[in-house]
Amino acid sequence: MTAVDDAPIQTTDAPTMHGALANLDEEFSYWLDTAHGEVPANLRGTFIRNGPGRQRIGDTPYGHWFDGCGMLSVFSIAEGKVHFANRYVRTPKYVKETATQQIQYRGFGTQIPGGLRKNIGRMPGNPANTNSVYHGGKLLALYEGGRPFEVDAATLETVGEYTYDGELKKSNVFSAHGHVHGPTGDWINFGTGSMGVGLKGPKLCFNIFRIKKAGTMVAKGQLPVQHFPFAHDYALSGKYAIFFINSITMGAVGKVMFGSQSIGEGVRFDDDIPMTIALVDLDTMQEVRRIETDPGAIIHFGNAYEDGDEVVVDAMFSDEFEANEALSDIFNAKALKGGEWRRYRINAATGALSFEVMTDVNSEFPTFNQHKACQENEYTFAAASVENGADSFFNGFHRADRAGNVQLHTLDPGFYGSEPLVAPASDSADDRDAYILEVVYDAFTHTSSLVIFRADDISEPVASLPLRHHLPHQFHGYWHDDILLNAARV
Repeated sequence: MTAVDDAPIQTTDAPTMHGALANLDEEFSYWLDTAHGEVPANLRGTFIRNGPGRQRIGDTPYGHWFDGCGMLSVFSIAEGKVHFANRYVRTPKYVKETATQQIQYRGFGTQIPGGLRKNIGRMPGNPANTNSVYHGGKLLALYEGGRPFEVDAATLETVGEYTYDGELKKSNVFSAHGHVHGPTGDWINFGTGSMGVGLKGPKLCFNIFRIKKAGTMVAKGQLPVQHFPFAHDYALSGKYAIFFINSITMGAVGKVMFGSQSIGEGVRFDDDIPMTIALVDLDTMQEVRRIETDPGAIIHFGNAYEDGDEVVVDAMFSDEFEANEALSDIFNAKALKGGEWRRYRINAATGALSFEVMTDVNSEFPTFNQHKACQENEYTFAAASVENGADSFFNGFHRADRAGNVQLHTLDPGFYGSEPLVAPASDSADDRDAYILEVVYDAFTHTSSLVIFRADDISEPVASLPLRHHLPHQFHGYWHDDILLNAARV
């Protein structure tokens, strides 16, 4: 591998990322009328980010970064112009807590004030705050602890909980990381569930769902798991759904149901649980290969594709989950970081497993050109945490090509980004002909900007468009090739 580094400046005087944890309670819709540089003419579509818009309700902070109410941030880009709009998803949690300015729902790490009496038997509320997808003509806000919420893509008005004509039962949860199957356009998702009750209690599984391009759920499958893992993402190739069943256990469900602790308080990394890789055939929805390997955890995956009998998977690996402690005390967290960028090769015929480490820079949130989903792609991108004295959050991003060459872009100290989303050029099918969209927070001025880079050279941005305010740190983005929002049509 070779690397290109833009030589980050060492400093200890820059502010931290914590300012971007402040609430954004206002909802906006306006054109970004200032651009440093030029918005590319062949960049057209809708960039949607989802994440917590607030970390406090009234004067009370939530007990975990995962628990803030979901806010969609929508950048519509066409003809060299950019429109911005944001709107909270009107879940029952958002509506009730906004009205009372008090915590009314449990969360992943949040308990309702009042002790056992207030929390016993109450499952966490759904903040719809993690990811989004536009599929089958529906814009869905996603959270893995419940069913998705439909949002009108033209107006950002919340429609309500979405069930695929009742195929998603009330007991079903639906991951925030479904993936579009490139060859068919189907959307394939999963969620933790149960296959019934055995002598040792519930027989846990991953429920797997396949939704046709038109939006109809057409197939379901179940993958047995031996413990209750932290199940956030999986990888998808042309033939397989690939699950890395990790060594993070969710703890005693009984304590959560009794109300004595939150889910997050029971989460721990268990060195005695090996990480297991399971391949599920997409045609039959049945498991065809399971491989046991060293303890570990992968929270996010990039692209996956077949190379003969081998499946190639980009993944962010960690051998611990100390991040949960930081996420549980987000206002005082010293740093939020990712893991090791690995490129796995899994032999579906023999079970042989190998990997290469792509870079020694701490990495998270891998993305790629979705036009190359489930097939060999040239570029994969990831957020980076670079040690420069101002690395309390992701402060750069990098690109690895298929040959293993890596280019790193480090933001100036005191500036923080996150997931680098890939937006394909509108006039080319080459996955190298694309743009990188980064929302960058300026901790000096407490404002954010949309920053645009060329995918084939991330050394300098081609355009930077400041917002009138900050955007809170969010989780994941989604790109759609059309303009969806009525207010942004030109």
